[in-house]
Amino acid sequence: MEEVELLLENEYPFCALSKTHPDITFYRWCNSAVDYIEFYGSSSALDKLEDDLPDVGKVLGTTISYKARDGKRLSVMFSCRCTLHNSTIRMVESDNCMWEAPVSYEGGKESLKLFSLKGEYFNKLYGHLSAIGQVDIVKKKTVVPESLRETYTISISSLFGDMTDLQLSDLEIALQHGYFSIPRKTEISKLAKMKGVSKS
Repeated sequence: MEEVELLLENEYPFCALSKTHPDITFYRWCNSAVDYIEFYGSSSALDKLEDDLPDVGKVLGTTISYKARDGKRLSVMFSCRCTLHNSTIRMVESDNCMWEAPVSYEGGKESLKLFSLKGEYFNKLYGHLSAIGQVDIVKKKTVVPESLRETYTISISSLFGDMTDLQLSDLEIALQHGYFSIPRKTEISKLAKMKGVSKS
């Protein structure tokens, strides 16, 4: 397993928004149903940003479902319309990697931390990300589950440490076919049929 930290620069909507508003730092959480974003900056910078938010919604094909302002923080929620053509998060997921929330944006650059079960998955993702912009590897290391700190709410060690090769293979197939997507793109019975086993 690999743990990788990337610094990205591209023209996807949120990175482009960060370039337009370099004085604002923001953090993005996405669960495939909503994008929740917290923006931090001066009052005047946030005023300018608020004027541009409807345009971001148009680019994403969505609307703002929630907005609140408190001092130097602006919180916004969009109905998620992320695709491979507008979200690096979707690219990470489609290449069988896992990303760690939140993704941060500052000065036109996107900071993204991810985990890849296999080196080939990361290599594929790196190629896809390079096709849309600049990719810098800030940190990359091989991780064995036993070495991970137990400070995560659910540690990677507890998730994958006792899995057999067959179980890891089944997990990869489930990820590839969208079993963990929201909404779910396949059913357990279909996955079982592909593997030639019962759904239990």
